[in-house]
Amino acid sequence: MSLEFKVISESPGWHRVEALKDGKKVSWLSVPDLKLHYGTASITVGGVAGVYTPREHRGRGYSAATLRYAVGWMKEQGYSLSALFGILEYYHRFGFATFMGEHTVTICLRNASRIEAEDLEWELSSDSSYASQQIAEIYEQVNAAWPGARVRDPSSWKGFRKGVAWEHPAKPLVLKRSGRVVAYAALERWPGPEELLVAEVGAAGHDRSLYRALARRLYGLALEERRSFIKIHVPPNHPFVDVVRPYGVKVESTYFWSGGGMARVINLAKLLNEMRLELERRAAGIEGDLTLQVEGEAVTLRVRDGSVKIDMSAGSVNVVKLGPGEAAQLFLGYRDPVEVLVSSEVHGEPKLLTKLFPKATPYVWQPDRW
Repeated sequence: MSLEFKVISESPGWHRVEALKDGKKVSWLSVPDLKLHYGTASITVGGVAGVYTPREHRGRGYSAATLRYAVGWMKEQGYSLSALFGILEYYHRFGFATFMGEHTVTICLRNASRIEAEDLEWELSSDSSYASQQIAEIYEQVNAAWPGARVRDPSSWKGFRKGVAWEHPAKPLVLKRSGRVVAYAALERWPGPEELLVAEVGAAGHDRSLYRALARRLYGLALEERRSFIKIHVPPNHPFVDVVRPYGVKVESTYFWSGGGMARVINLAKLLNEMRLELERRAAGIEGDLTLQVEGEAVTLRVRDGSVKIDMSAGSVNVVKLGPGEAAQLFLGYRDPVEVLVSSEVHGEPKLLTKLFPKATPYVWQPDRW
């Protein structure tokens, strides 16, 4: 198979990788530039999106070759991590591993009718960019510490470009106090007939009373539209779930072996350097050395009570060898470090792993997916 590859910058922060056979495009994908939150830090991510091979060119390995080229190109360009939302049981072949689950909470209208809350001014807009700056400000306030949440710059974020479905933007619902947005939800534009479908929720300061008011307003809308239940895409440990749980809900989580939200390490040293601010916060009161090895790249973390040094010149007796997908799962908190140690090649006693990379619930909200 003789292919040529080229990378075209279609727009700022959006790159197209194309495979050509005899001068004709036979497969392609896009790499969007992303920033994901990581506690007090943020990481540089090369997304993978729009993977496609025309039907007449399928079954010849063109898509696989394009993906491998894209991963190599991202290494050269200095991306720290790559992430995608993909079909089942394909992308693990290229080092990607699932890094997040899919989560929903569902409440029937009979149960939602019991929610009592402050009656705030509200507005539901068909304009997906309505109140975008105020929504982004709330989002950043409450999601900055959430691993995997996509960074939104309030000065440039243009609103909900999608809901749950990819085909159309979400409708913003906002609650206001004294004319200022204090809570919001992103509603699916054309859900199924029985459900009011919500792609995202947020409230200033994770204020529980505001989440209760938001849940009450969602009930009012569902009642007006003669829906049977409200279904919200939200992580199970989110404060909104804590608020509605006492009224009777169904919480569902799905974790794929290979599929959905997936990630892999691209440049280990750069990734650890980008995470260092958060790692130093976690390193308070602990000391030790730990060497991590991913695809032939070895980096030693030297931890001294709140200080983390990234050392590439010398190793440690405590070594953990990981695949690029396993490393992404560990760093983002998807897998328990104790479980990772059991299934990995380990030398010495790498106890630092459990302190630096605690289990979490990484999540990218539906409207931010690529």
